[in-house]
Amino acid sequence: MQSTHRPPLMAFALKSLTAAVASAVFLSSAATAAGLGKLTVLSALGQPLRAEIELTTSAGEDPASMAIKLASPDAFRAANIEFNPALLSLRFNVEQRGGRPVIRVTSSQPLNEPFVDMLLELSWNNGRLVREYTFLLDPAELRATQPAQVAAA
Repeated sequence: MQSTHRPPLMAFALKSLTAAVASAVFLSSAATAAGLGKLTVLSALGQPLRAEIELTTSAGEDPASMAIKLASPDAFRAANIEFNPALLSLRFNVEQRGGRPVIRVTSSQPLNEPFVDMLLELSWNNGRLVREYTFLLDPAELRATQPAQVAAA
C-alpha cells in the first residue's frame, strides 16, 4: 500500500530545506560584512587601557560608518558575564593602521583588575555583531620585558 501523505511531506521538507539554505546564505552574507578579530593589549595593569582590535569589512562597507560600543549591562547578564563598572570609561575609535581598519580601545581610568571580560557590540548598516574578549593585564614591571599581549580571535 502506498501512502498518500508522502509527497506533501517530501515537498514540505524540500521547501523547508530550501528556505533554511536561503536563510543561511542571506545571514552569512550579512554576517561577513564586518567582523571583530584579535585584540592586542598595549598597556599594563594599573594603567589606562590601550588596545587595538582588528576590524574586518567587506568591499561595500565603510569602516567609518560602523559604530562600536560596550554592550549593555543586560547583554552582559544574558551572556553570563560579570559587568565590571571600570569598563564604563572605555572609548572606541575606528582608525587606519597600515592601510587596515582597527578599533582603538582606550580608557580614561587605570584598569586595576588583572583579568578583564569585555563584551563589545559592532553595528553597521546591514547588521550587528556582539563579541566577547577576555584578556590579562600584566603588571608594568613584567610588561617591560614582554611583547604586546594578543587575545586569540
